[in-house]
Amino acid sequence: MRKELSEYKLIRHILEDCPETWEIISTYFGRECLKRPSFKIQTLEMACILFGVDQKRLLQEFEKTEH
Repeated sequence: MRKELSEYKLIRHILEDCPETWEIISTYFGRECLKRPSFKIQTLEMACILFGVDQKRLLQEFEKTEH
């Protein structure tokens, strides 16, 4: 069973629970961000705000990985 993906989860937990999201996250935020420990302890919502990423669009991309 797939764990819930939400903007309130830490990026680290999203990557642990759903490793297939790694590619999507790296596309939206850049691979360099994923190398920084401080990036992974942010919520997805905060990272979207800081990096100017459309949160709804990103969550839609995550939903596509479920199917």
